[in-house]
Parts: sequence; C-alpha cells; structure tokens
Amino acid sequence: MLIFLLLTVAESLTQSPWMDEGMFADVAFSFRNFGHLGSSVLAPYGYQELPGVHQYTYWQFPLYFVALGTWFRLVPATVVWMRLFSVAWGCVFIVSWIAVVRSLSRKDSLALLTASLIALDYAVLVTASNGRMDMMCAALGMASLASYFWHRDSNWSLGVVLAAFFGAASLFTHPMGAVMNVAIVAMVLADWKRIRWGAVVAASVPYLIGIGLCLHYIYRAPELFHAQSRAASQYRVSGFGPIFYNILNDVTARYLRYYFTAYSGIGKSKIIALLFPVCGLVGLLVNRSLRSNLLSRRLLLLLLVTYVGVAVVDNQKFGNYLVFSLPVVTACAAVWLHAKWQQGGGGRLLACGLVVVSVAATLAGIAYKVSRNEYRNLYDPAVAAVRTVLPPGGTLMGGSELGFAFGFGPPLVDDRYLGFFSGTLPEVFVINDHYGPMRSSARLTSAWEASRVTLQHQYHPVFKNSMYSVYVRNDVPPSAPSTR
Repeated sequence: MLIFLLLTVAESLTQSPWMDEGMFADVAFSFRNFGHLGSSVLAPYGYQELPGVHQYTYWQFPLYFVALGTWFRLVPATVVWMRLFSVAWGCVFIVSWIAVVRSLSRKDSLALLTASLIALDYAVLVTASNGRMDMMCAALGMASLASYFWHRDSNWSLGVVLAAFFGAASLFTHPMGAVMNVAIVAMVLADWKRIRWGAVVAASVPYLIGIGLCLHYIYRAPELFHAQSRAASQYRVSGFGPIFYNILNDVTARYLRYYFTAYSGIGKSKIIALLFPVCGLVGLLVNRSLRSNLLSRRLLLLLLVTYVGVAVVDNQKFGNYLVFSLPVVTACAAVWLHAKWQQGGGGRLLACGLVVVSVAATLAGIAYKVSRNEYRNLYDPAVAAVRTVLPPGGTLMGGSELGFAFGFGPPLVDDRYLGFFSGTLPEVFVINDHYGPMRSSARLTSAWEASRVTLQHQYHPVFKNSMYSVYVRNDVPPSAPSTR
C-alpha cells in the first residue's frame, strides 16, 4: 500500500492535466459553487452536440460530480487534489480485493499477495492517479463484491443488501458500473440455493432511489436529456454485429494496443508488465485442481463478465477501462503463484521470476512517466505562452484543462471547432493532443473541416511543444500580457 501511494501521488503531481480532467472538474466546480451540474467553459457545440450543457449534464452519470464537488469543499480545488480523490478510491479498491480473496479462500497470505500484486498493476496505478471517475466506479463495484462475499456464509441477506448499496453507487457513477452490477448478479446467481427473495426485494431499494433521483433530474429538462444522451451514445453504442466483433477483437484493439502496438522503440517493452498476469492465468487454466476451487471459479466468472462487459459498453477501445478487467487477470495469476510457492521447486522459481520481471517493468514505466514531469515541462510552458499573448479582456479557446490555470470561466471557452457554431473567434486558440474531430455527426465533421480552414488563414502559431500548440489571431496586435 505504501508503494502504491508513493507511485500514485508522484504521478498525480507530475502528469499534465488533460481534457477529461478539465471537463469533469468544470462540472464539479459548478456543483460546489452554484449547486447545479452544468459546465461553465464547455461550449454546447464545442465537443459533442450538447445543448443546455451550461445548466445540465446529462451526457455523464451524476454521482462522481456530486462526490467530487463535495470533496472540493474540503480540499483545495486543484487538479492534484482531484487526482488524490482517485488515489483514495484506489485504496478502497485494494482493500476490497483483500476482502474478496480472504472470504473465498480463507487464506490471509493469498489475500495479501493478491492485493499487493493488484496494487502494483500498471493499469491500476495509472487509473488511480487520473482525475476521472473510473477508479471510483471500479472501487465501488469491488466493494459490492467484497460486501457480498464477506457476509455470504454468515448473513447472506445482509451481504446482498450491502452489495446492492455499493453496486447502485457504482452504476450511477459511470456506465461501466453496469458491468460491475452484472458481475454482482452473476455471483448471486451462482449461489442460487441461498437466494432469499425478501433480501432481493430489499436490495432493489438503492437502485429505485437512484433511478428516482435521476428521473427527477431528467424531468427538469427532458428535451435536453434526450439531446445530450443521444450525442453521448452515438459514438459509443454499437449494433449487435459490431458488439460481437468488439468482443472478438478487444484483446488486440484495446489490451495489446495499450501495452504494445501504440508504442515504438523502447516503449514496446511495456508489454513485459503483462508477462506474469497472462502466464499466471494460463497456468491456472491448465491446472484442473487449481481452477476448480471456489476462489478460482469465481475469479474466472468475474473475468468473463468484465472482459465481455468492457468490450460491449465501450467500442472506442479506451485504455481507461482496463482497471475493470486486468486486475482480475492479475488475481488469477496470484492464485497460481501462491500454489507454485507452496509446491516449491522449479515452479516456484519460474513464478517468482515472472513476478519480478513484470513488476519491474511496471515500476520502470511509472518512474519514466514521473521523470518526464509533463506538468512542469509541457503544461506550464503552454500556460506561460498563453499569458504572454492573451490581451486583457480577450477570449481564450482551448481544452477545459486550461481551467486549472485560468479559472473555469472567462476568458476560457472549450470549443475545438473554433467558434464555428457560436460565431465567436477567440484572440488565442490552443490545441491539445486530444483536440481532434468528433465525427459522430455530419454537422460536426463539417464544423471541424471549416474550423481548420479558419485556423490556417486567420491565425498564426506562436508556441508549440509535443502536447500543445498556441495560435494567435492575425489581427490581434501585440499588447501587455493578461494577468489572469
């Protein structure tokens, strides 16, 4: 846990703020300051087609914003503290894994080993130091499973009700919470002889309360809900044919891409971090007696649900969601390692060697990211360049993450289409490495192409690094820099 905290805090301090962190912090600040879930800087047609986004956020689930906005009442409202919120949920995630494995195996050593290896999983470390809702969603889902298994033998009804409480919270944090809830249902159905219908009815209460609150929020502006939810789903939801294809190609398009194919040169060595989890999973599968015990059966069922669920819910192949599936692979490998250690001999040496190599690759990868210090070396210079050229009272268009430097309000507007829909041309325009076209509709595609023409003819570059490019409108005269 100490190593986990050291690495995640170090990464929280050094990685550059990015688009999602800015957009989500924007909504959390609105909740803290004004009591509503609106975006102050995101233009209604600056990302997706999200009308009414200044007043309502229907394109994301609400619980994370409420929780983060409350967190910002207690701590400084900075990107580092936003990430430390995820670090705290990472601790919940790890402790929940201890409870799950301990409950199913009755072995303290195996529970601690599993949780330790998961705490040093690359995907877990990166997710826990990222200002997004993924870690909170995954931690609540694991807390749900931990609650069920912890009380499974002593008080099944209490376990189901507690699992429902955490499961509902996970569901209303992010759509991936649906995957964790399917996992919960699968585990309960696997114990179908224990089912007590009174407990099942009681377990429905948290979901009904959450649905009721969401319906009340939707009722405030149903037409905006339909418009925003349609925009958010257009590029995420696939038909049955594409869903089946996504399940089949997720290993290569998501997992291998995240660890290997998206990199070049020495960066491809990141794949070594998967050596132990994958080999350990194979070792578990080929050992009939090992895979037949209760813990292994439940882990394999959980792996099936999470792998398929992640592939179905997200067809964009984002690496953010690996935290829902890869730790299960690591847990399976930990069961194999524990068995090999007890057997001794060459198997013990092989298993320990795989662990050492994989963990070393993970630590090296995180250390490299920390050493780059993109916050200081990329983000801060871009902010300084903007301050130099932004005239007093001028408008700055760029990613929402610039709000951590310029405030979530004027002069900042998050509009990647360069005012195509609003008709406002900013004095300064900043492109980040996530500021690409959202081609979910013909209108957005046309807006992107037109905005690039405007950028080419009416702006000139004044700053560029590997993450940011800063442009100034041609008719803006040199002036004293803004003090914002």
